[in-house]
Amino acid sequence: MKIVLLVPDGVAVRNYIYSDFIKELKDANFDIILYHQVPDSAINAINEVKKNEISEIVRIPDFKVNFFSRILQESIVYARLLLNSQKLENKSILLFWNRNQKGFKRLTLLKISEIVGFLISKNYALILQIETIFDNSIRNNSAIKSIEEDIERINPDYILNLHQRAVISAPIINVAKKKSIQTGTVIFSWDNIPKARLISRYDNYFVWSKLMKQELCLLYPEVNGNSVKVVGTPQFEFYFKSDYKQSKSDFFATFGLDLDKKTICFSANDTSSPYEANYLEDLCEELMKIEVKERPQILFRKCPVDKSNRFDVVIEKYSDIVISIEPDWRIESDDTSFVCIYPSYNDIQLLVNTVLHSDVVINLGSTMAHDFAVYNKPCLYLNYDPVQNSIFKVKDVYAFSTFHEYESHRCCGLDQ
Repeated sequence: MKIVLLVPDGVAVRNYIYSDFIKELKDANFDIILYHQVPDSAINAINEVKKNEISEIVRIPDFKVNFFSRILQESIVYARLLLNSQKLENKSILLFWNRNQKGFKRLTLLKISEIVGFLISKNYALILQIETIFDNSIRNNSAIKSIEEDIERINPDYILNLHQRAVISAPIINVAKKKSIQTGTVIFSWDNIPKARLISRYDNYFVWSKLMKQELCLLYPEVNGNSVKVVGTPQFEFYFKSDYKQSKSDFFATFGLDLDKKTICFSANDTSSPYEANYLEDLCEELMKIEVKERPQILFRKCPVDKSNRFDVVIEKYSDIVISIEPDWRIESDDTSFVCIYPSYNDIQLLVNTVLHSDVVINLGSTMAHDFAVYNKPCLYLNYDPVQNSIFKVKDVYAFSTFHEYESHRCCGLDQ
């Protein structure tokens, strides 16, 4: 059988392409074709570690959504966010709607989408109709012919999308449906379903947990529950592989960490969380109150897509206790989106040993809590506003459905 893996961004490379997922497909007698839009250097990195397991690598033709299709897409998102906030009884879901747009065209798009989205949110059937119109508008895109030619030549039995929110998947899934090819998608992360970015509809959906399945069926009632499979995610399998593990002494020696000190991992979020440097500085100030002999050290790991210098002053000021280990993610342009940035294979080892040899992780609501949980290590979530009277409020982070729904369902076993 032939399976096409849609690889729309660098996270898909780490979570699926670098993992044993590819090997397991190969062992099950699948011919694996990568259909991607990641940089050429990312493909070179993939070839270094997976060249004997992948049959073919094909670049997705250039695809741009026109203004009309974009309005339809964003109107659907806004309408679903309004509905999701009602169904989950959680107004914080509306914070996923990004109003921080610049430029006349973007602001116009935003305002039109809000008006249309508000109107269609009153009737779910209208949302489904607009989604159909969006699909039809995609069929008229200039890239469709090239995509059809690619799919015709490859002739796959199954197409699996490795990131459900990537717009580039829409025309490909459109072509697959036209040719009666089976399709599936993984749900990128534990908090992605309420964000209303499920671009297409598939024959199968692969989720982390029972709670995610419940959420998907609630928010997308047109999705048949039998098509939603609880399978976990391969992004945590690296922690169970001895190949990636170094001894603590070797790892600490490489980065100048002190073997005799307790180690706090501070894992930062991307720039959408504006006060990460403030949190790091606050932590440093508190640690400096501890006697030198007992004072822990901080292993700092920046978010891979954050290429800003906002932490530099704090790291320099507290260089005696902060050791920064830069994520080994590569970039080919000034664009730091997940499309243009991708992980090296080496970064897996960096991350595994960061978690393995740290005693605790501190962050603001990050999924790194899951990584540390693999080794039964604690996560401390920051829960205060370091800057008063700011638009960004920490209470909004912990109001997201990811947290309060998890807590409300945990006792029922729905998080397994």
